[in-house]
Amino acid sequence: MAKKNKGKRAKGKRGEAANGPPSGSGTFWTPEDECAYHAALGCHIANIARCRAAQSTSTRPKGAATSSPPITCSEYEELYDRAMQQYPWLLGMEQFHASEYHPEDRQHIPQIAINDGDDEDERMTLTLTNVSKDTTNICYVTVFDVDLCDGQGNILQSGVSSTTTSIKKSGEENGEGTTTTTRERKCTTFIVLCPPQTFVHLCCLAPNQSITSWTRVEIESDVQQWSFHPNPNDEHPQLLHFPFVGIGEDALPHNEEAAKSYQCTQSEAGQLTHFFEGNLHAIDFACPAGTPLYAPSDGVVVSVRDRVNPGEDCNTDSNFSEVSGIAASNLFHWNSIMMRAEGKELQNNDPLYVEMVHIQTNSCVVRVGDRVRKGQLLCRSGSVGFSPEAHLHLAAYRSCEDDAATVRVRFEGVADSSTGDSSDSTSNAFLPVSGGWYSRHGLVK
Repeated sequence: MAKKNKGKRAKGKRGEAANGPPSGSGTFWTPEDECAYHAALGCHIANIARCRAAQSTSTRPKGAATSSPPITCSEYEELYDRAMQQYPWLLGMEQFHASEYHPEDRQHIPQIAINDGDDEDERMTLTLTNVSKDTTNICYVTVFDVDLCDGQGNILQSGVSSTTTSIKKSGEENGEGTTTTTRERKCTTFIVLCPPQTFVHLCCLAPNQSITSWTRVEIESDVQQWSFHPNPNDEHPQLLHFPFVGIGEDALPHNEEAAKSYQCTQSEAGQLTHFFEGNLHAIDFACPAGTPLYAPSDGVVVSVRDRVNPGEDCNTDSNFSEVSGIAASNLFHWNSIMMRAEGKELQNNDPLYVEMVHIQTNSCVVRVGDRVRKGQLLCRSGSVGFSPEAHLHLAAYRSCEDDAATVRVRFEGVADSSTGDSSDSTSNAFLPVSGGWYSRHGLVK
C-alpha cells in the first residue's frame, strides 16, 4: 500500500473533455481503438512515453533499460497536450522539479502517491511518480473493490481478478474428493509508460463510498524500468502454422476448425503489454477457454508450465491455485508451453522457439522432450495469468532464455480452394493486426 507523499503534493492540471476513441476505419483498430477495447475490460492505458525516442539500440546493451535525456519544459508541454488528448481519462500530469523539494523529502517520494484531499482540492487522488532524470518506467497499478473516477467525474470501467484453489482430499484418486473454490474481486488496473521527471495523476475515488482515506483501499503495483526491444525489425524466415487448426488425425471431424476465425486483440507493438523486448512481437487472439491449440511447426517440446500436468517443469502438488484477470500481481503467474521449431529454414544456425501462454490448467497432452508434428494437438486455451479475457498469447524467440527478446514471425496462409486460390503458403503469408479476424487462410474479409 502506498503512503502519502510528504513532500509537495502532486497536483496537476485537469483534463478538458475530449471525444471518445475513434471507431477506426475498415478492418483494423487504431491505437485508440485498442485502448478502448481493453478499457472496457477494466485496463486503462496511458503509454505516454512512446513518443519519446528510445536510446539507440546499436549502443544499448541487451536487457538495459530504455534511457532518454531529461525532459525540457517545452517538451513537457507537448507531452502533456498529447497525453490529455490521447488519454482523456487522466486527471492530469505534472513535471517534477527537484529544486521544489527538500532533499530529505525527495528521497521519500513513493512511486504510488496517495492524497486524501484538503481544503484546496477535496478529491482523493492517486498519482504515479517517476523522479528519475533519464529512466522511463512501465507501471501496472491495480486498485481493488472501489469505484474510481476520471477527471470529469465519470466512473472508470472496472474488471475482475480471480483466484481458483483446488484442494484434494488425502487418499482420493482421479480427482474425486477435490474441492475447488473461486474468489473473484472487482478491480481497476492502470498501465502507464511514464516518462522521467513526471507525475501522472491517474484517478480519484468516486464519492459516496464511505471511504475517508486511501489507507482503507488495497492497491498493488509493479513498476519497472522500460526495457525496449534491441531490434524491433528482427524477423525470422520460418512460417508458422495457424495454431487453431489440427492436421491429420488431430483434425476435428469435417475439419470444423478450418471454417473458424479468431480476432487479433493485440498485435505486434500492442498497447496493453506488447511494448518491451520480451513481448514486442507477440500476437494475442481472443478465443473461448478450452479451444484446442495445435503445434505451429514440427519440433520438440522444451517447457511445459501447466500446474497439474505431471510432466517436467510442472507443479505436481495435489493442492494448487491459479489466477486470472487484471490484477498486477497476475503478471508473475501464468501457464505456458514452449517448443523448439524444426524445419528447412532452421538449418543454418537460426533457431526458433515458439511459446503459447495463458493455456488451460492441466490441458497439455504432451511432455517436455516429446517430438511433435505441425498441427498436432498440444493443449487448450485458457485465461491463466494477467489476462483480461480468455485468449491465446503466442510469441517467438531466437532462444529459450528467460530474458530472450521476441522475433517477428508470420503465419503460412493456406490457399482457399473455395475462392479458386491456388497460391502457395509463402505468397499467402500473413502477420495479424489488432482488430482483424483471421483463419488459416489469413485475413477474413
